[in-house]
Amino acid sequence: MTNGEMTAAPPERKTLPRWAKGWRIALAGLGMVALLHGTLRDSDDYFPFGSMAQYATAHNLNGQTRSTYIEAETEAGGELVRVPLNATGTGIGRAEVEGQLGRFIEDPSLMQVIADAFRQIHPDRDQYTYMYLMRDVYQLHDGYVVGDPETVLLAEWEVIR
Repeated sequence: MTNGEMTAAPPERKTLPRWAKGWRIALAGLGMVALLHGTLRDSDDYFPFGSMAQYATAHNLNGQTRSTYIEAETEAGGELVRVPLNATGTGIGRAEVEGQLGRFIEDPSLMQVIADAFRQIHPDRDQYTYMYLMRDVYQLHDGYVVGDPETVLLAEWEVIR
């Protein structure tokens, strides 16, 4: 001590008990296992413990980009409309359809759930009679869309009323 100054003792260092460290490590390990499971299954069923593939690669600025959507014929003259895949339209988001795209292609009857949800939310609107799961494929050049998209029919379903 100089000139009447006092030096403070360093704060006492505390350590966690073994059981506290153990459950933290176990919880972190469980999270890693869940991430690995989602990645190996290539599934977003247990978001946020889904596939990490979407973050793993850089985008090809001269590649392709895809947009998946559903169109439907309505009762009133068979008009073709875009199905609103959102909370207020069907209660089912587009990401939900895209995340399970393989299941929709293998079993187009899954679109019945979307038609039923639309009917329940909008009973006063023209209902769907036939549904088409579609994908537009856009070609990119330097990150910009060039030309018209290629439209592909992935699946179709006649709605059961």
